[in-house]
Amino acid sequence: MTKRAFTLLELLVVIALMGFLGTVAVGGYRAMRRGMEDRGAVDDANQFIRAAYQRAQIDRAPVAVYFWNETLQAEDSDKTAIAVGKAIAVRRSGRFSMVDGNYLYDEFSDLIVDSGDAGGDEPVTSAQTASGSGVFVYKLNGAETSPQRSVVYEVPAVKKLSLRLARNDARTMLCYAYEMKDRNGVSWRAGDAYGFEFASIQLPHGYIFGSQWNKSAGGVTQPESMLFSVGANSGSGAQNGTTGRSTVTLYSLRPDSSGSISAQKVGTTTSPTQDVSE
Repeated sequence: MTKRAFTLLELLVVIALMGFLGTVAVGGYRAMRRGMEDRGAVDDANQFIRAAYQRAQIDRAPVAVYFWNETLQAEDSDKTAIAVGKAIAVRRSGRFSMVDGNYLYDEFSDLIVDSGDAGGDEPVTSAQTASGSGVFVYKLNGAETSPQRSVVYEVPAVKKLSLRLARNDARTMLCYAYEMKDRNGVSWRAGDAYGFEFASIQLPHGYIFGSQWNKSAGGVTQPESMLFSVGANSGSGAQNGTTGRSTVTLYSLRPDSSGSISAQKVGTTTSPTQDVSE
C-alpha cells in the first residue's frame, strides 16, 4: 500500500495557518492584559477617591483631592520620558489666625498655656525648629484648583503671642506656630484655611488623568481637583458632601493608527457618593 505524503503546498498552507492563529492568540492575550491593566488603574483611582470622601465624612472636615500629570525620566538607556498621573488628598486642619513674617499661627487649636503658668516649659527656638525636616502645608479656602502649598518645619515652634482676652485683660500666651522653610510663592493671610496631605496615589506608567498631554511642553497638564465637604447629616455612607467635580477620566498614552502617541480613554471613575453595590 502506497503512503501519501504532504505536498510542499499543503505544508506551506499549514504553516501559514499556524502563524495566523498564533498572531491572533498573542493579540488576544495582549488585549486581555491591557484590559486588565486599564480596569486596575480605574479601580485604584476609584478606591483612592472614595477613601478621601469617606475621610471627610467620618472626620467631619473638608478634604481636597488634586490631580495632575508629570513626566518621569525612564531608567533605560534611551532616556525616554514616561508620563504618569498623580493625585493627593489633603484634609483641612484649621485656620491660621495670624501670619507674622515666616510664622503661621493657629492659636485656637494650638494654644498651649498661659505664660504665667508655663512653669518649666521651654519654648522651642527657631534654630531647634530648623533642625527638623520639612512638610507641605496646603491652603484650603475652597477656591484652589491646583495645590497651593508652602514648606514648613515638621516640628512647630512655640512663640509668644500677645492676645487681648477682654477689654482690660491682655495676656501674653505661648502658642504653636509653623515656621515656613519655603513659602513657594503662596500668599498667606489671617483666616486662611490650611491642611496636610494624608494620602497619595500614582498611576502605572503611561496612564494619566485627563487627555491633555503635550510632549513638547513636558507632558504636564493643567491640574484638576475635587472638594469633599461635610453635609448636615453626613456619615461614612452619605449620599452628599461633594462640591463640584466628583469624577475624573483616565487615559492611556498609546500609539494610534499613524504610530504617533495619543491619549486614549480608559474609563471614568464613579462618584464616591454612589453605592458600590449599584
